[in-house]
Amino acid sequence: MTVPHPVQPTMILLIEDHDDLREALACALEVEGHAVVTARDGNEGLHLLAEGLEPRMIILDLMMPGRDGWSFRAEQTADARWAEIPTILYSGAAINQAAVRALGVRGYAAKPDVDGLLKLVALVAAG
Repeated sequence: MTVPHPVQPTMILLIEDHDDLREALACALEVEGHAVVTARDGNEGLHLLAEGLEPRMIILDLMMPGRDGWSFRAEQTADARWAEIPTILYSGAAINQAAVRALGVRGYAAKPDVDGLLKLVALVAAG
């Protein structure tokens, strides 16, 4: 008889400036079995990465005060340590598929509607 090994949760860095939405998203992802570390903006997200956080995925809002998602993504892709971390956009910014491709992300889900949340959870599950 083999003893199953516990599955290591996927570590996700969630970068979102709205407190209530950040907490709700973190909770939803934790229910799905993921470990979630949150940041309020791109500066805080970059600081966590620089301090050694090694997420398996990043969920990124685009429109934030301080360092926005576009600026964060430019810094992320410029640094070899973080460039390959799969990133998903979850934003209220209306962007098209060309912009998604230009940012080099895995996908985009619109917030704050329920369909966007369900799409986000599906994108995370797909890896």
